[in-house]
Amino acid sequence: MKKVYFISILLLFLTCVLVGCSNDAKSNEKNISVRAYIMEESKEPVKPTVLLEDNSKFTFTYSVLSSYIAMGSYKVDDGNLILETDDGKYKYVFKIEEDSLIFNAAESSKMPSYVNVPDGAIFK
Repeated sequence: MKKVYFISILLLFLTCVLVGCSNDAKSNEKNISVRAYIMEESKEPVKPTVLLEDNSKFTFTYSVLSSYIAMGSYKVDDGNLILETDDGKYKYVFKIEEDSLIFNAAESSKMPSYVNVPDGAIFK
């Protein structure tokens, strides 16, 4: 009888542990592929590009006229990709939609006047 009782308690414990381990906080977030996303519709000689790296780092180049290259960390929150520069000056927000990023100008830092990345620009 003790053996059956012990095995029942052990199975209950293992079930609780496995259920707890399978509860991933990021399971509700959209996945984002680590790669380069390019604004293909751009008429610029060097198209605006968001490069995502494995270590949650990014590089965002938006104009050849700019000496500033936005670099920093990114996170995914509520279906959005949020890029924050290492110097803390800029934040860029993109909606994740399938295998594309859609620029959200209202939630992002103001772009310089010479940059042509409009609200809703699609990066594929």
